[in-house]
Amino acid sequence: MSDNRYESSEVLARQLAEAVADQLAERVADKGRACLAVSGGKTPQRFFELLSEQNIPWGKILVTLVDERWVDETSPDSNAALVRQHLLRNKAAAAYFLPLKNAAKTPVDGFMECENRLHEQIINLDVAVLGMGNDGHTASWFPHSKALDACMNEAGAAWSCPVMDSELNHPRMTLTWSMLSRCQKLFLHFEGEEKNRVYAQACTPTEKQNLAAMPIRTLLFQSEVPLSIYRTV
Repeated sequence: MSDNRYESSEVLARQLAEAVADQLAERVADKGRACLAVSGGKTPQRFFELLSEQNIPWGKILVTLVDERWVDETSPDSNAALVRQHLLRNKAAAAYFLPLKNAAKTPVDGFMECENRLHEQIINLDVAVLGMGNDGHTASWFPHSKALDACMNEAGAAWSCPVMDSELNHPRMTLTWSMLSRCQKLFLHFEGEEKNRVYAQACTPTEKQNLAAMPIRTLLFQSEVPLSIYRTV
């Protein structure tokens, strides 16, 4: 695991965009295509914009989401809308986008369609860029969630999982660790003093088995996939 720290959000976003672009270009050169999964929220917006300007073969790249709120793209809470606005522009407009949300009423109802589309269009993820919440969640793996066992079951067959916890503003669909553990490269992107404190807590060696309290530990204490941390000082 590499830990990359930067003085400013702008420099961080640019360095991350270049690193992700290099990984994607390498995968396209190796196998003719690449798959990228990204997260939503405010933190990655500038990274998306800078990534969209990278001169790589976007026409051979599929972009999907790490997780999604089960809302229409007209909603300000839609990660798909965020990606379309900030990433699928400039050179990256040539990429193919695979959203997780479908027309079903709930993530449970839409699970099989989502799952089938992922398996039909993706062999393996090449790059995934994840974020981290102040509670130690990543993707839609929330502390003590009822869906957590299914989300983090590496041996499970499912690549996606509905998350229906009542305390959420919206139900969600998330990629599982079963899918992400097959990725070629993982990036963890976060900013600010509070997130640095959460990260330090998550890295406590004596707590590494306590995944339910801070699911981000699933990424931090695994050895299957190379992980690079990109954060501000």
